[in-house]
Amino acid sequence: MRTRSTTALRALALRLILAAATMWFAPDAALAQSPVAIGAPLTGEVVLNRDIEVRIGPNADARIIQTLPRGKALNALGTPRGTSWTEVAIGGQPIGYVPSDSLDPALMVSRSITAAMGATATGANAGGSPPATGKPPVIHRSAAVVPRSAWEIAAQVPAQGYVVAADAIKATEILDNKKRRSFTLRKGDVVSLIDSANGRVTLGMPGRTRAVATAEGLIGVVAPYPLPGMPPIEPGALFAARLGEYVSHAEGLRAWQEFTYGPGTAYRDLPPMVWPVFRGARTTYQMGVGPFTRTQVDNVCGALAQRSMDCWVIELETF
Repeated sequence: MRTRSTTALRALALRLILAAATMWFAPDAALAQSPVAIGAPLTGEVVLNRDIEVRIGPNADARIIQTLPRGKALNALGTPRGTSWTEVAIGGQPIGYVPSDSLDPALMVSRSITAAMGATATGANAGGSPPATGKPPVIHRSAAVVPRSAWEIAAQVPAQGYVVAADAIKATEILDNKKRRSFTLRKGDVVSLIDSANGRVTLGMPGRTRAVATAEGLIGVVAPYPLPGMPPIEPGALFAARLGEYVSHAEGLRAWQEFTYGPGTAYRDLPPMVWPVFRGARTTYQMGVGPFTRTQVDNVCGALAQRSMDCWVIELETF
């Protein structure tokens, strides 16, 4: 168990981060630039912006392994020092190197697609670009925070993140290989996510059984509240800073570990903030930090932008 002094020190560390961000950055701090645009190494989920040849090494003379088309989703693993080539992977398996300028962060691409489909983001214009103030727009209803007591029950089952029912959802509990029982997840029920495919999910129930249901109506959980060892959040709307989006839960966890051993050291001892996002038949995993008030999240994103980190503000559902 944590001692009171350790808890107090951790709470103080987070207060200092927020206070420093408030002093260093105005509330209308600009959005982080793409890592590629400022010459910083790119990691995480990316998309090819043109047809490209994948090479075995980080130079133009290296043997060509394969050719990939524009729009192909990959994971960037990093850029070797002194080169303009980035190692990429598919499904977690490294496949070779491509020119760094052939890659765009997937978040930039998905945001453009969202705007083109007519989805709204408060403060964004029709083209999906930041508003004139440079203040990060808010993306709604993509994640949630839940009471700590409900989350702790769900967290007894190891999982690929946790979800909360936004409405009553029909589900089928698998009691053994032969018996099944229909039941209803109530609004606010928190359960663990075991697997997701083609718009359907397998859920871990507190009694160690499993259930299957559709993903529609389930929202990924960023974090419980109140967070252990962290200062309480003021009443009102809550937000999170989304820092990346990944093709698997494992890759989201890897990004979380890199973050918490870098600029996010205050969160190192907290549960990983990696949550599923369901888009029809496709599931991705987002990583970030929260919950915050709007002023706090703007300041946090501003501070991270100065460290070349992309940061998007999402408004959280509260249960």
